Amino acid sequence: MHRPDVRIGHVTRRPVSRMFLAVATTCLLFLASGCGLLSGSEADEGGSGTGGLEKSKITVGTMPAIDVAPLHMAIQRGYFKEAGLEVELQPIQGGAAGIPLLANGELDVTFGNWVSFFKAQQEQILDLKIVSDGYQADDGMFLTMTMPGNGVEKVSDLKDGKKKVAVNTRKNLNELSLIAAMQTRGVQPEDVEFVVMPFPDMPAALQRGDVQAASMIEPFISQANQLGAKTLVDTATGPTADIPIAGYAGTQKFVEENPKTAAAFQRVMTRAQTEASQDRAQVENVLPSYAKINEKTAALVRLGVFPTTLEAGRLQRVAELMQANGELPPNFQVEPLLFQAPPEN
Repeated sequence: MHRPDVRIGHVTRRPVSRMFLAVATTCLLFLASGCGLLSGSEADEGGSGTGGLEKSKITVGTMPAIDVAPLHMAIQRGYFKEAGLEVELQPIQGGAAGIPLLANGELDVTFGNWVSFFKAQQEQILDLKIVSDGYQADDGMFLTMTMPGNGVEKVSDLKDGKKKVAVNTRKNLNELSLIAAMQTRGVQPEDVEFVVMPFPDMPAALQRGDVQAASMIEPFISQANQLGAKTLVDTATGPTADIPIAGYAGTQKFVEENPKTAAAFQRVMTRAQTEASQDRAQVENVLPSYAKINEKTAALVRLGVFPTTLEAGRLQRVAELMQANGELPPNFQVEPLLFQAPPEN
């Protein structure tokens, strides 16, 4: 079993002008993600050196996005079972939706985006502990799509006739990153009509003409491409290139009361993240089982990066972008939020 590499030091970050920092911050709420619930009886002896786990059953919420492919790989291959854990999945609409459930004790581990996590921590909604990194941006991951012949050839066309634009939720990265791209091209939010719908519904909505544009992620970008859609604008370039997107977190209370359980989850995710990062085919194979896509689409999707270490320096880059936009105070530090697994017996 892999032992997680939790790093407290800093990593080299590409220089970014302050002019782009505010725009960059808007590009971090995009990936809405799942959440987790812990319940169940006292654990049996855990495998692979975990010792007796405090809890043997955890429920992890998720959404049908590429981000959580390693989680599904770990479940299907029995890695959690080997560690003495039973994992039940619970779908949610977005990562931000999992935070209040985490805070009130209904959920114990949630997959979510870093911006939502850090804002929740700063607003004292909960005391956060980050257990595992999950996903990192790459080129072509966040695209606003349109269909040929619907009158939208460029972003500035959106203001002609108050076009309808699909986003998965309001006031998150999906909407805000598009607004930033629109504003740099002379289009204001009030010039369009935002329509909220789940990501899986967006390709068909574009094809039917229900909306004239949709801010999307994979695998739904590839589905839309197969229906004839084209890219209107890429909102994950420039200052947000390679930016950390999302990961897994619990509460301080949870990891204090269940340190061996949290450590087992961390070890399993490190193992699965490593496998996903090394072999695209493994990710392709698991996607049809949960992402509502076929094998052909799975082979076409553009993948981001599956980080294999939990590094404070890398995640601090997100906090710095938020600080530059006034979303966090200057003294906000990610390092204290990282869960450090206890030594294995």
